[in-house]
Amino acid sequence: MLLAAFALAAAQPVAEPATEPTPDTEITVIANRLRDWHGRWRLRKGAVACKTTRSTGDKAIDAIGCDALVTCIAPLAPRFAEIEATKAAKEELSRRTNSLMTEAGVNDCLLAKRKAGIAALAAARRSKRS
Repeated sequence: MLLAAFALAAAQPVAEPATEPTPDTEITVIANRLRDWHGRWRLRKGAVACKTTRSTGDKAIDAIGCDALVTCIAPLAPRFAEIEATKAAKEELSRRTNSLMTEAGVNDCLLAKRKAGIAALAAARRSKRS
């Protein structure tokens, strides 16, 4: 009976010590969470404002999404204001806005800013742990 207890105890998995996530793992986790983030931008008195509409649950990750939107849209704010001022139909406003965003390379900007934000957050979190 005692031998069976030792055999059973030996078969139990031993808890591994907690390990720090590698930089690549940390970046992947942040990027995956940011994929779930949704936000929208608006012009308010000529300035770009961002609002999170679906949070990741992590304010620092949410901030990456909004910071990228504001940074990439802000240079185009005067042109967006011109489009808005035309008082065109909603569909036409949307078409012109999308056209401007495509022409200006906003998607490339967003990807680059998000990537930089993810790397910066991962580095900041790593330095806090060390």
